[in-house]
Amino acid sequence: MRVQAQMRRVAETELARTRERAAALEADRAALLGALGAGQFGHLLLGAANRRLQGLAAEAGAVEAEIGRQADALRERGLAEKRSEALVERAAAAEAREHERREALDRLDGLARRPPGDASLP
Repeated sequence: MRVQAQMRRVAETELARTRERAAALEADRAALLGALGAGQFGHLLLGAANRRLQGLAAEAGAVEAEIGRQADALRERGLAEKRSEALVERAAAAEAREHERREALDRLDGLARRPPGDASLP
C-alpha cells in the first residue's frame, strides 16, 4: 500500500509540473500578444511573432493533452490505492474470522474431551 501511495504522490508531482508548464506557456503567449497590441513589433517581426504564437498554441495543446493523460493516470492510481486498501481490509477481516473460528473449535474440542461426569463449565 505504501508503494501505491508513493506512486500516486509521484503522479501528483508530475501533474503539478505539467500544469506549471501550461501556465508558463500561457504567460508567454499573453506577453507576446501584449507586445503585439502595444505595437512594439515592426512590420518585419510580425511574421516571426505569428510563428511564435502558433508554436505556443501547438505546444499548449500538447501540454493540455498531457495534463489530461496525467490526470487520468492519477485518478487510476488513486483507484488502485483504494482497491489495495480494500483488499488489505478484507484480508484482515478474513484472518480475524478464521482466528475466531479456530478459537471456537478449540473450545468445542476442550468441551468434548471432558470426562462424561463433569458438568461444570470452563
